[in-house]
Amino acid sequence: MKTAPRFAWTRCAGGLAAGACTFWLVSMGARAAGADANAVHAVKGPYLTSLTDSSVDVRFELDAPEMAALVVTADGPVDAGLAHRTLQSAPAPDLRFVHVTGLAPATRYSYALASAHAPIGSGHFTTAPPPASTAPVTFLVYGDDRSDPDGHRAVVRAMGNVPSDFLVNTGDVVADGSSASDWQSFFAIEEPLLRDRALFVAIGNHELYEDRAGANFIKYFGFPAAASPHLYGTARWGCVRFFFLNAQHDWSGGEEREWLEQALASADHEVGLVWRIAVTHQGAWSSGPHGPSANLVTARIPELLAAHGVDLLVSGHDHIYERGDAGTLKYIVSGGGGAPLYSIGPRGPGSRKAESAYHFVEVTASTEALGVVARRAADGSVLDRCGFAKGKPWDCDPPPMPSIPLPQHASASPAPPAQSNGARCGCHVPGASPAAGGAGAIGAVCAFAVGLLSRRRRFGLSRRSRSERRLS
Repeated sequence: MKTAPRFAWTRCAGGLAAGACTFWLVSMGARAAGADANAVHAVKGPYLTSLTDSSVDVRFELDAPEMAALVVTADGPVDAGLAHRTLQSAPAPDLRFVHVTGLAPATRYSYALASAHAPIGSGHFTTAPPPASTAPVTFLVYGDDRSDPDGHRAVVRAMGNVPSDFLVNTGDVVADGSSASDWQSFFAIEEPLLRDRALFVAIGNHELYEDRAGANFIKYFGFPAAASPHLYGTARWGCVRFFFLNAQHDWSGGEEREWLEQALASADHEVGLVWRIAVTHQGAWSSGPHGPSANLVTARIPELLAAHGVDLLVSGHDHIYERGDAGTLKYIVSGGGGAPLYSIGPRGPGSRKAESAYHFVEVTASTEALGVVARRAADGSVLDRCGFAKGKPWDCDPPPMPSIPLPQHASASPAPPAQSNGARCGCHVPGASPAAGGAGAIGAVCAFAVGLLSRRRRFGLSRRSRSERRLS
């Protein structure tokens, strides 16, 4: 009969006691030097999830039933609560996690996991700053890692060269959520990242493929809840609040819609909160072949998010990079994490930049602005660099061209419609739709060109008239 894991708990203060805990782990590993035949190994992890300003989950899976011990120590002379927790494994190998509490905000910790016979794995992490902190927050965004291990590995290598506080994944980390081998491939490739940086994931449609309840996703990345882990959740990091949504929900009602409305309303009153970012696999806008999510658009989720001050909607699903401003919300599509790339389709009126490339996105949020740097995985080159201040447009988009006043003697006939200008220039006018928040730079250039042509025609006619009068 399978027995439940048994936990033993002791607390170690800083200084000498912390050193004693660390020594226990090291000496246990030394005793195991001659017992390699009995050593167990980590099949998954250790990796980090649910990192906050006072706690973290360290998750792992072993290749055999075994006692495991986790030791966490603060780096430096910090008088912070430390955890030394011993876990008795179940009769069969399965994924488990140790929920470490009592940590200090904005503090770097080292951790080590060991069995009774040998060390298993180790890493480090830095807890989130307190909510009132004004320190900048940096995180990396990527997604759609499934199906191509080589492409996925290239993205992970590139991300490893860019420091960040944590990671955000837009979903579809595996091709089949029910496949043990798919999950194993994901963790094997991501191991260098996940042992030192916590990962927050928005569930993708492929995580629910043949696993309709998302049982594996919940086991590996489920969001903490009072009763049981969920497929959706929220997280606070300094001045930023994240809302991770399950885009497969129909959103016309139900538990998740109710949760989102309550979570958004609660965030309206959070002290020190500057930025609100929603993360979902299928997005409300995309120039890839999948296009917008009907679930989100029909249920007017973008309008709900905007009404509560959400600044940015981050999604994946289409295997491209895109940045835009739909008027309702600014948005980023990041689905170039390793899955086969898609071509760019017809660009929506809010699209500002789009490219089909393996990539990741570095986002830095300060109290003054939110900055975005998208990098190609192949060589680390910058694909896109932009940002915005609260309530302002993207700062890398050219401002609209100034309008040219018509000569006073010009005809008072109405100007041709904007779409006629765009058609005459042979170009698409971003922002022509009122929902896009005004005409884009290309539309302004077209209008400028048409104005010049009109003036040349008028002035040309005027010269011909004078010439004809002279000849007569």
